Parts: sequence; structure tokens; C-alpha cells
Amino acid sequence: MDIAALKAHCDALIGIRFDIKWGGVEVYSVHKTKMVCIFYDGNKMACKVPDEHFLMMADIPGCRPAPHLARVGWIEFGESCPLPCAELQNLISQSWHLVVDKLPKYVQKSLRPEDTPETK
Repeated sequence: MDIAALKAHCDALIGIRFDIKWGGVEVYSVHKTKMVCIFYDGNKMACKVPDEHFLMMADIPGCRPAPHLARVGWIEFGESCPLPCAELQNLISQSWHLVVDKLPKYVQKSLRPEDTPETK
């Protein structure tokens, strides 16, 4: 797992904010405090996944329901996770969309300018 590439991908997402919380957990959030992705223990990453993929992702070797966040659909990807970096980046992008979908409409509009009616 290429942690540096995954963090760079997080940094490139629109509206992302980076913080270090809880004694060393690197947190990427959108709109103040809505977490999109976290990195911890040097080689682990966790992010929200679509509900329909949660059980499948939890069965992949090196992946498991994220401690303290599994109840809200988060999966932990460990160092031995076999998924390629591009797939993990795609999952981070999906996590961003899942989080943004729950924000107020005016915030969604500011984060997704391409979704305005003039461009559809």
C-alpha cells in the first residue's frame, strides 16, 4: 500500500482539510469535521465504503471493519491489503462523495460546481 500516494490523493479532493487527532491519527475531512479518510499506526487506512460493498470489503484479506467506525460503514485497509493503489484511491473518492451527499445542499453545490443546472 502506497500511503504517500493515498495521502496525496486525499489532498487533491475538493474542500479537504487535514488534521492530526487522537494522538497521531491523520484525518482528512470535508466541510469542517466530516471525516472522509483516516491514516493511523503508520500503515493503516480507513474510509467509508458504500453499504452494498461493506460485507464484501470486510472479507478481503488485510481488510476489516474499522474499529469504532464500522457501525457507520467504514473499512480498515491494512498493510497486507491486496487492493492496488488505484482501487484504494477510487474508494477514497467514493468516500468523499458519500460524505458530501449527506451535507446540506448549499454546501454540496459549493463542493460540486460541475453539478450546477447550467452545465447539465
